[in-house]
Order: sequence, then structure tokens, then C-alpha cells
Amino acid sequence: MLTPRFSLSQDVNFVFINIHAPFIKISDADCYVSDDEFYFYAEPYYLRLHLPGEVIDDENSASQSQYDVDKGQLIVRLLKKIRGQWFEGLDMLTKLLTPKRAEASNHVEVEVIASANEEDDDEGNKTELDFEFDWFVEQTVQQPDCELKLEGPKYGFARKKSNALNDVTSVLTSMIDLKNPDSVPEEERRRLRLQQESEAFNCEHYLADYFEDEAIQESVLLDFEDIVSKDVKFSEKELNTLATLPRREYIVDKSDLKSVYLGLVDLVYAYSFNYRFTNGAHNVESDWTISKLSATLSWLDYFENVNEVVISCARRSLCFPCFRNWNLIQRVIQDVQRIFLHGKTNVLKCLLGIYFVFSESETRYPLNDLYLTDYCVWVQRSDPNQLKSMAEALGKVEISKSDMDFNLEAMEKEAKELMSSSDAEESAKDVEGLSTALSNIVHIKEVDSSDSDDDRETDTSDSDTESEEADSDCSSENDSNDPVGQGEDTEDAEKV
Repeated sequence: MLTPRFSLSQDVNFVFINIHAPFIKISDADCYVSDDEFYFYAEPYYLRLHLPGEVIDDENSASQSQYDVDKGQLIVRLLKKIRGQWFEGLDMLTKLLTPKRAEASNHVEVEVIASANEEDDDEGNKTELDFEFDWFVEQTVQQPDCELKLEGPKYGFARKKSNALNDVTSVLTSMIDLKNPDSVPEEERRRLRLQQESEAFNCEHYLADYFEDEAIQESVLLDFEDIVSKDVKFSEKELNTLATLPRREYIVDKSDLKSVYLGLVDLVYAYSFNYRFTNGAHNVESDWTISKLSATLSWLDYFENVNEVVISCARRSLCFPCFRNWNLIQRVIQDVQRIFLHGKTNVLKCLLGIYFVFSESETRYPLNDLYLTDYCVWVQRSDPNQLKSMAEALGKVEISKSDMDFNLEAMEKEAKELMSSSDAEESAKDVEGLSTALSNIVHIKEVDSSDSDDDRETDTSDSDTESEEADSDCSSENDSNDPVGQGEDTEDAEKV
């Protein structure tokens, strides 16, 4: 049997189910209602929905159903049992299609996110509303035991997968920055990621965007109501995708549930940054940009508090995209806060956006199986109060340039002093001249380790000119060395 395309709407007293079922014999079509369940059958279509509230099989309501033969569209009108009740989540189509199961255990150690016997959102939220996360407190992660070591490092949605990348080795180096993800310990990923970011940061690029920011400021001033407003709607393509997503139940340990929400912030930030950069029209580099900005996607990393995830997003935004600007980062964080504040629909729309981008990517499509598909299904049953709590936490986050560990303030100060001199003003009339002038600044960017100093001196010993460039801490960005564990061609560090 085929599941037809469908959508739902409502008014004060009725629920309207719009079913696209062309070429059916309407006299043989059958609709049936039982409390909060709705059934539709007309060969070859079959649809069963689990509504967030009870409806009544009223003959007068049934008589108001309409079928448009030309469009193949059937509109079924159902009377609400409680007049005036507002049904939440009628756009969460995957959730409406998920079969009911026995009531989940309220054991404090486990959260059954997709428990399907929720009579409404308030009832279903009881498994999560018994507690509220402190998004700022760092949790103590249990060290991996022998069993975990035998299974391999964990990654993917809720860190439920291991040894899952063996079949995609041909695209692995183009898909993520982490080399050998099935052998690198989880605690080592963070160190390698931070090392990559420190090596990839380019002070000339940052300062060029700091002074020549006209195009960036235009992007900062734009409002994208189609993802951040309260009245976000799904497109027909998005609704069709929601109807075809797998209907799964997710059992997430409470110790992992917090990191799942924090990973959601990381994903939404990466999407929002790319959305603002491309003015909502994704380009051929969008898959690279989104995956590169997200430590979840590029390093299979996870987070323990909200400061951690925001700093990670900001650091990577200063290292990889075309626009590397502090004001732009702050604006994207505001976008993410508004998206979480307005709830599931906005968040899900962003996740679907990433899902579509990766579906069309030649190298990053496996990330949908690792993260996006599960996130798209899970978020439909996530706790709306936790999403609002996250929005409040994002509004309280205060990060500074010093948190980036890139010496941004020192660079800006030195660059301003240089720009104030008459010689520098002549040489910095354009971005190329500015880069030439900035090459004379010494020791602005601190070197993270003596090893990187030795490597630079060794690599640049062939000529006096290269030696002078190595002594300058604003030298170009790792032109000859691929960052440890990056797993990308070196051109990725400069890629738009």
C-alpha cells in the first residue's frame, strides 16, 4: 500500500486532513475515526494518523468532506471532541505516522523520546519535564571501559554508532576532517580539532574582513523571517520528506540527552551561517560550509555545556568560511536563539535544509545517516520546553574575542596602529595592499606549541624570503602542511 501525500490544518472546532490521492474511486474510499486515530483507505492508498487530540466521527462532519477530481485532492473535516482545543504539532508528520506503543518507563536514567502513547504534547513531555538541564554546567563523562574500547569510538546521533564508516572509506577524507574515526579515541578528537583550528586561523584574512566589511555588514543587517519567524511553514517538498522519514523510537540515556540538544545547536548554527551567507539560496559550496562549521559533522565531536558549543561555532567561523567577522558571528547566534525560541517547526526546517543539501552532495551524503535523519525524526518528539530553555541559555551566553585564543584584540590593535601611519594607509588601500602591510606585523599570533615553530622553521629554510615569512606570526595559513587529523586537502582551509 502507498502512503499518500498529506497535510493537516485546523480551526477552533475542526481538524482538516488534506490527502493527495489521484485516480481513486471515491465511492470505494473509506475513512474511520477512533478517538485520536484516523484511518483512510482507497486502493492503492492507506493512511493511519495518530492525532495529538481526540476527534469525533460525526456524520455532519463527514458530509463536509470534499474531493477535487482534477487535483486528486481529498479534504476530510473532523470534529474535535473538545471544542476550542488547539492541537499542537500538526506539521510534525513523521510523529503523526508513528504507531502507538506501550507506555514507556519513566526510569530516571533513560528517556524514551519517541514514546508514541502521548495523548498530547503535555502528556508526552512528562518523561523530560521531570528535570531541566543546566546548560552551563560541564558534565563528567564516564571514561570508556573495556567493552567500549572493543566496540570502538562512539559517534553519530546520541553517540549510538561505532565502526559505521568502514563502508564509506572512499569519501571519508572528503566527508570529515577526522582521520581514522573508528580508531581515534573520543577524548582525542577535541584536542585534534582545536589544533586544526589554531593552525587554520589566518590573521590576514581575519583583518581583511575586519577592515573591508561592507559586504559582510550588508549580510548582518538582513532579516531572514523564513527561518526565524514564529510563522514558519513547511514547503511541499519538506512535507513530502517528513512523510517518508523512518518511524523510529529513540531511547537516549539521560547522560547523552544533554549533548544531543547541544549538538542540535551546533547543527542549526552551521545552517544559519550558511543561510545568511548565501541569502537563503544555497550554492555548490553549502555542503562544505555547513559541515566545516559544525564540529559535530566535521569531527564527530560532542559538547557538554552551551559555552562549549558556542565557542566551537565561533572559532570555526573565524577559520574556514569566506566571511570571518565577529559581528556576523554574533548575528548568527541571535538567529539560532530565535529559531530555538519559536520551537520545533523552526528547528526542524533547518535540519531538513541540511538534509537536502547533503542529499545532493557527492561526498557528504553519509552524514544524513549518521546524524540528520535521526535528528529530523527525534526533534519532532523533543521537549518544547527544553528548546525554549536552550533559547534562554543562548541569550545569556557571553563570549568574548579572548575566548577564541586567537589574540584577536592584539591583532586589531596592531593593525589599527599600522593603518594610522601614512605608509600603511598607502599600502592598505585595498585588500591586497592590506595583506602586504600586515606581513610586517611580528608576533601578533602566538604559536600554540614549540613543535609548530620548529616545523615552520624547517619548512622555510630554503630561502631568506621564506625565513622572514616564517618569523612573522601573520604568515599565510598552512600553505604546505595539512593539519593533524584534518582529513581534508589543504585547500579546504581557504575554500569558500
